[in-house]
Amino acid sequence: MRVTMLVRCLSMMHGGGETRHLAWARALRSAGDEVTIITGRPLFAPARYQTDDGAIVLRSPYLRELVYRYQKTRGFGRLLSQALHADEEWFCRSAWHHIARVPQPPDVVHAHALYQAARLRRHGIPTVINLPGMPHRRYIADLQRADALVADGWAAEHLPAALGRPVDHVPKGVDTELFRPDGPDKRAELGLAGRRVALVVSRLVPIKNVALAIDAMAEASTAQPNLAMLVVGDGPLRAELEARIAALGLSARVKLVGRIAHEELAVWYRSADVFVLPSEFDNSPNVALEAMASGVPVVATDVGGLREYVQPGTNGDLVPAGDAPALARAIARYARDRDLSSATRLRNREDAVARFSWTRSAQRLRAVYERVIASRGDVDRLRASA
Repeated sequence: MRVTMLVRCLSMMHGGGETRHLAWARALRSAGDEVTIITGRPLFAPARYQTDDGAIVLRSPYLRELVYRYQKTRGFGRLLSQALHADEEWFCRSAWHHIARVPQPPDVVHAHALYQAARLRRHGIPTVINLPGMPHRRYIADLQRADALVADGWAAEHLPAALGRPVDHVPKGVDTELFRPDGPDKRAELGLAGRRVALVVSRLVPIKNVALAIDAMAEASTAQPNLAMLVVGDGPLRAELEARIAALGLSARVKLVGRIAHEELAVWYRSADVFVLPSEFDNSPNVALEAMASGVPVVATDVGGLREYVQPGTNGDLVPAGDAPALARAIARYARDRDLSSATRLRNREDAVARFSWTRSAQRLRAVYERVIASRGDVDRLRASA
């Protein structure tokens, strides 16, 4: 099977969606499928990150970081939404133009959060769209044109009713060989021997609300004086978060590490006693599974699809979104109670190994591909015989 994945931001950022599609691509290739990834880069700037081997990188406007920086500025919301729509529309048109020119067209195109991809398709190629959350209402008609919609977490549960059509539930996986409790860590190198460590792995963008974790750290560290926090990730809010850390007097306790390549993240998880996820919304965050596979308790805001992974009191704790004191209490609890932390570590590793696999996830996805390819072939035969 020939599969083309449209992953708009792969060369500019690696969030959960990008990580998932790369994992799917590897699993599908291991099963013998041919997978091509098409991504974008800004018109007048280089790609920031190395992309998947053989990825096609197209030039198009890249306005996402501008949106992140100003989306909460009064009066800019509608303008930025329209700019992001135009950006994605440009990329989709460019991607389909490229697909139309290749000698062997794909059997299926799978677009990540590019809701207009089905409307803009060429030559009737079956099109699958991945839904990470509730789409803007402007895309509802576009999504009706897709051959299939796939999602997991909150989106898989809530979007069928909202969109009035089925959504295939394709649970994600985690690499339990890469993310595991045993192996080297960063404690000695960072001078954290003997200290309790909270870890955040996140893009520094508004929806991830890393500021909440920093505020919680200010409170938790008064009850747990040997507590430190590592924040792995980068983004347009870095300078703002650095200023917040300084203003709260946390410069000696909280370290912004910057972006770490995905394949190098395991040592950072193994350096932690508790993993913290403070998002305003997260459909089904990869990082929660990576922490669990690494044997780390997860403390998170009770948003999106977190309950698919984290059962409160079993895998860690869930607290109300935006509640810094509740988050602080949960962090301090797992930092203080070593017996609780140890028991949760064992359960999280067992759950991750037993329940989540990229191979199984890719098999579910491939079944969706096979169905839409067969269905499209039936439609073409009916048209030919009419």
